[in-house]
Amino acid sequence: MKKILLIVSIVTFGSCLVFAQEKEILGSRMGIGFVPQYAISGGMRFDIDRSISKISNQWLIISPQVFMVTGGRYGHEFEELTGLGLDIKHKIYLKPNSMKPIGFYAQYGIMFQHFSIIENRQYTESYFENGIEYYEVVEGEVNTKLNKYGGNFHLGYQWLVGDKVYFDIYTGAGIRISHNSQIEGLDTWYNNYWVDYGYSGTLLDAGFRVGFYF
Repeated sequence: MKKILLIVSIVTFGSCLVFAQEKEILGSRMGIGFVPQYAISGGMRFDIDRSISKISNQWLIISPQVFMVTGGRYGHEFEELTGLGLDIKHKIYLKPNSMKPIGFYAQYGIMFQHFSIIENRQYTESYFENGIEYYEVVEGEVNTKLNKYGGNFHLGYQWLVGDKVYFDIYTGAGIRISHNSQIEGLDTWYNNYWVDYGYSGTLLDAGFRVGFYF
């Protein structure tokens, strides 16, 4: 009986040590970050980082976004632009034998953005006269809805300051497909640059993040 109690005590003590070591190795498992370059487009993006594995250094990143602009952007003049977006990415750190969110990494994911744009501009309007359909150019308020879908692949590097604060820089490639409610098919009106609200095509994508773990 004493031998059994001794064995149970040793196993229990050993399990506690392993658990403590695992907890120390794993460290923080969730983070909150901010992506400042979204302010260029009149938006704000926040990143929620969550570890998804206890045996490999893999993370899920969920990035909600909000947009609000008045006046104009990227060569467009509009009364108001509002929008929402969401990115979801799978991030894998490449440093072997480490569970800390630090060093080189690869990530890939999908994105979606929806924009509502109110502007005054000329557009074509149809009317009927004596049973015949005619078209005329008029000027007035136009409310455009944009939906943008896409995917990204990035390579990056992340630094830690202490065990909590991180700085992250990344670059890579992506693809975007945008649909405009005023135009049949792909958007052509808000499609001037890679960063434009209705851009469709491939692009180079890069960014910077800062945040903390808890």
